[in-house]
Amino acid sequence: MKHMKKITLTLLTAMVLVAVLMTGCTKLTEVKNNTPSTTDAPAETGEYGVYIRLARDDVSSVYIHGGSISKDYENADGSALNTGEWVFTGEEIAELSKKDNCSVLFTVGAVTADGTLLGEGTFLYDATQKKLYVTVSADGMTCATSDAPDAPADVPPVLTLSILDEIDADVTVGTSGSSLTAVQAAVKLIEWGTGTGLDANEISDAATTWLAAKNDDLAEFLQKLELVDDAYQKLLTDGARELLDSAGCADAQITWGSQPVEAVEAVMQAAGLR
Repeated sequence: MKHMKKITLTLLTAMVLVAVLMTGCTKLTEVKNNTPSTTDAPAETGEYGVYIRLARDDVSSVYIHGGSISKDYENADGSALNTGEWVFTGEEIAELSKKDNCSVLFTVGAVTADGTLLGEGTFLYDATQKKLYVTVSADGMTCATSDAPDAPADVPPVLTLSILDEIDADVTVGTSGSSLTAVQAAVKLIEWGTGTGLDANEISDAATTWLAAKNDDLAEFLQKLELVDDAYQKLLTDGARELLDSAGCADAQITWGSQPVEAVEAVMQAAGLR
C-alpha cells in the first residue's frame, strides 16, 4: 500500500509538471553538432533570436546549445574570432519559443584554440524578448535585452544542477542492478548536498527548471529519483554501512550524519517527493 501511494504521488507530480510545461515551459535538449560552422556576419536589425559578441581576443570558437539547436562558430584556420561584432545565431530559438509558447533554455560557451573552456553561461530566451545579447568578456558571460554599449545585464543567468544529469544518466529503473545504481547515485547526491554552497531556494528554483525541461521524459526521471530518494533515506540510518558494502561502495566513507541534508531535501521537494 505504501508503495502504491508513492507511485500515485509520482504520477500526480508528473501530471502537474507537464501542465506547467504546456503553459509556460522551459525546454532543453542539447544536440551535439560535430561539424563547426564559420563565424556568421552581423545580423540584420529585424532578425529575432540570440546575438553573441566577444569582448576578449583569445576566443577561437563559441557555441550555443538550446532547444533542438546546436551551433559552433570558428574560423576555418583556427585563428581567434573577431571582437566587438554582434554575431546572429539564427532564428531557430525564437521560432521554437513562439511555436511552443515557452521559454527556451540555452547555453553559450567560449573556447580557446587548445580547447580550454573560457566560460559558459545559461539563460532563458522568450519570444516576447525578441532579441537577447550575450557578451563574452574576461569577467564572464552576461546577457542583456539591449545591444547598447552601456546596457545593463538585465537577463540573469540560470543555475544548472549537473547532479541531476548524473542521476538521469546513471540510474536505471526495472533492470537488474537498478537498486545498486540508486545507492551509488544517492552517495553522490549526499556528497554534493553537503558540499554545495547553494541555498535551498536556489536549488529549488534550479531543480524546478531542470525538471520542466525533461518534458516527455519527466515521468521516467521521477521514477529514477524515487529510487535514489529511498536509498538516500536509508543511508541516513544505522544500516548505511551495510547498504554501502552491498552496493559496491565499500570504499565510501560515511561523512554525513542521520539528519536530512537540506540541499537534497530541496531537490526532493521540487520533484514532489516531499
